[in-house]
Amino acid sequence: MRMNSKEKGDKAIGAAIQYFIFNGYEVCLPIGDKRRYDFIVEKDGLLQKVQVKYAGLYAGSKACKAGLRITGGNQSFSYSKKYAHNDFDLLFVFTERGTAYCIPWKKLENRNEISVETEKYRRYRV
Repeated sequence: MRMNSKEKGDKAIGAAIQYFIFNGYEVCLPIGDKRRYDFIVEKDGLLQKVQVKYAGLYAGSKACKAGLRITGGNQSFSYSKKYAHNDFDLLFVFTERGTAYCIPWKKLENRNEISVETEKYRRYRV
């Protein structure tokens, strides 16, 4: 079954929430879709903003990739914006293969696109 981008995002959000709850975090969901993060987690008094991405496998690529930008628009126009350094604390990436990564945002140098299934990000696999 082929999923559209909203369904992929829903699947990634579900995996992220499950991961954090199963690891003892309180998950706080904001109202609406106007923030640059998807939800907040709290553990031992520490609050962290989490952005969730779905990484797909694209033609000619061996590793799943996710775009690291905010996209939107309508039939008349579309836009794409980069995330700022302090927009969130953790990047949770769920891949088409069903693997997941939780990466501190400040550890990422390339903030356009990420290929998570590489040696560089292996330590962040959850």
